[in-house]
Amino acid sequence: MRVGDTVRRPSHHRSAYVDALLRQLAEHGFAGAPRPLGYDGHGRQILTYIEGEVPDGEGPYLLTDARIRSAAALIRAFHDATVRSPLRAGGEVVCHGDLGPHNTVFRGAQAVAIIDFEDDVGPGRRVDDFAQAVWGFADLTEPAVALTEQARKTRLMCDVYGGITPAAVVASLTERFRRARDEHHAAGLRGAVLVFDDLLTWAARYGPEIAGG
Repeated sequence: MRVGDTVRRPSHHRSAYVDALLRQLAEHGFAGAPRPLGYDGHGRQILTYIEGEVPDGEGPYLLTDARIRSAAALIRAFHDATVRSPLRAGGEVVCHGDLGPHNTVFRGAQAVAIIDFEDDVGPGRRVDDFAQAVWGFADLTEPAVALTEQARKTRLMCDVYGGITPAAVVASLTERFRRARDEHHAAGLRGAVLVFDDLLTWAARYGPEIAGG
């Protein structure tokens, strides 16, 4: 919840890691993330509040090209700011773990901050973190959005970020869907298995067109 110029969030087992990451980002000069301010009397993490708009809903977001370009550049800057961090612990970068419009603050066309650093923040590969972002920003898997438009926006994000191809995005998402499906299957969550089976079907049917850009 917002309290004045701060946000209070429940702490979790990775809160100390998140605090360390946010401090390092600030020291690196990366302004696109909240700053940690300690904990309140209820044990909640205190973060600076960042003014702006976070797109509503779960998609399709139908964001403008200007917003998509700005977000891709912000994600690249975030990843680049972590490449020398000891927090990446042998990973390529520190990954947010849930990048997308729902965790991005905009002011007009400009993406100004990434928020909601949760317990899935940690070391990993650029492509996996970026692919998660493309899923939301390019409206992938959304039946209401033309496949040609999904492919175009995927290519746009890749061009701005640099060094990652649409084919790599599709491969990463396919593996993500498969891993999630298998984990839910092992947990006996039949409904979730069906969701990811559908996503894997989408990837098999339409992934080649997205990958071709």
